Amino acid sequence: MWIDYSEKIGIKNLKIIFNTQEEVPSISNDVIGMNQTHSANVSFIRKNIAIDKANDAIFTLDNSIAIEIKVADCMPIFLFDNNLSFFGAIHAGWKGLANGIIENSIKLIKKNNLDLKNITVFIGPSISQKNFEVQNDVLSYFDSKFSIVKDEKIFLSLQQVAIDKFASYGINNVIDAKECTYDNLNYHSYRRDKTDKRMKGWIYYDE
Repeated sequence: MWIDYSEKIGIKNLKIIFNTQEEVPSISNDVIGMNQTHSANVSFIRKNIAIDKANDAIFTLDNSIAIEIKVADCMPIFLFDNNLSFFGAIHAGWKGLANGIIENSIKLIKKNNLDLKNITVFIGPSISQKNFEVQNDVLSYFDSKFSIVKDEKIFLSLQQVAIDKFASYGINNVIDAKECTYDNLNYHSYRRDKTDKRMKGWIYYDE
């Protein structure tokens, strides 16, 4: 099943699409994926440059590249500059958030002399708070304001953690798809099914 979020972001020629099966988009862009390990490693990439280490966020200035991400409950977070200067993707679960994947991404963007003020963030399908039960050891990494307690169980909002982190850098233009991978049986969810299958997403320019 294909899911197209391009209209939600409203940037001409910028595409964000997902597939729940093993299909890949019919595009001419060079597709580059990440070696996702729930790390806090981030990279800027160029065409024909191999990624030789674990990476959970990649960015590029090259519009000929399509960035691929795989998820099954973790957040696929897409960043792009409204002036079309760069774009990228972050794979963020609780471990990545706790270890600073968003902070490291922002540092890398600033290191490359790119402006934060025109950034838009899109959070794709991911597990919602009501389905993401955690224990105190996980909650200890985050402010309790991002959690709720129901029937003596703790539930954490990954999305609100991410939104708060972006806001701390003045990035307030955040679009949340508000689609839960656990609830939607068309989406792969590790929490629900303990599956090895993943949804794949891509961000690229279709020029």
